Amino acid sequence: MTSSVLSVIEQQTRWATNNGFVTRNAYVTSLTDNLRQQLSSGALRNFERGSGGELRQRGIRPPKMHALRSSSALSVNVFDYWCSRDPRPLQRAFGLRERITAVTFEEQFPTGLPGNPPNVDVVLALEGNQYIAIESKFTEWLTPRDRTIDPKYFVDGAELWGRTKLPNCQALAAAFRDAAPFTFLDAPQLLKHALGIGRTKRGRHELWYMYFDWKCAESELHAAELVRFGQLVGSEIRFRAMTYQQLFKRLSRTVTKRDAAYMDYLTARYTETTPAA
Repeated sequence: MTSSVLSVIEQQTRWATNNGFVTRNAYVTSLTDNLRQQLSSGALRNFERGSGGELRQRGIRPPKMHALRSSSALSVNVFDYWCSRDPRPLQRAFGLRERITAVTFEEQFPTGLPGNPPNVDVVLALEGNQYIAIESKFTEWLTPRDRTIDPKYFVDGAELWGRTKLPNCQALAAAFRDAAPFTFLDAPQLLKHALGIGRTKRGRHELWYMYFDWKCAESELHAAELVRFGQLVGSEIRFRAMTYQQLFKRLSRTVTKRDAAYMDYLTARYTETTPAA
C-alpha cells in the first residue's frame, strides 16, 4: 500500500473518529456510518443485482462498502441523494442541457464474452434516449500497477472494438498485449466499458471518469495519463474526466438551501480532508 493511499486512509479515519464512528482496519462497523443517508430502495436493488459484491460479507471480512475508502460508498454519497430529489442542480453541475431522468448504480453492458461484464459505477439517464456512464475512483488510482487486458479479448485474432466501430480503442487495446502503457489510470477497464456500451447501442452516450484527487506525485502522473488516454481514444468514445472536488465546487453554485446538509457532508468528508498542495 502506497504512502499516498495511507494518507487518505488516515484522513478518512480521522473524519470517522471525529464523528464518533467506530473503525477497525479502516472499515466502519456499520454501513450506515459510511453513508450520508441510508441506501435508497433503488440503489439497494442495484447493488444486490450487480456482480461487485459490495454489500456481501466476505468470510470474516466486512463488505467492501464498509471501507472508508470505498469508491462505491463515495459514489452513493454523491449520487444517491438525487434519486429522490429534483436533479436539476446535478444536471447544471455536469453542464448538461438534457434533464436527468434516473440515477442508477452497478449497471452492466455485456461485452459479448463469457463471464460477468464489468459494472459501470453510476449511470445518469437523460431525456432523449441519452445517458452518461461514470467510472468512479477513490484511492484505486494511487497504486501503480501493470494494467493488462485479459487474453480472452483477443482469442483467434478477434478485434472486438474494431467490430464495434472503435478502431482507436482497438489499437490501444492491442498495445496492452506487448506492454502496459498506463500505470495509474485503469485504461483497460475504461476500454471494456467502451466496448460494452458500444455494443448495446442503447442511445447516445458519454463515458465519464470521476476520481477523488489527492495532491501527491502520483496525481501529476495520473493526470498526464488521463490526457494521453483522451488524446488516443477520447473523441471516439466521447470521454470526459472530472475530479469529485471539481464537481463539489460546481454543485456549491447550483444547489439550493435545502441541500445544505448534503453539501456540508461532502465538504467535510471529501474536501476539507484533502492536504494542501
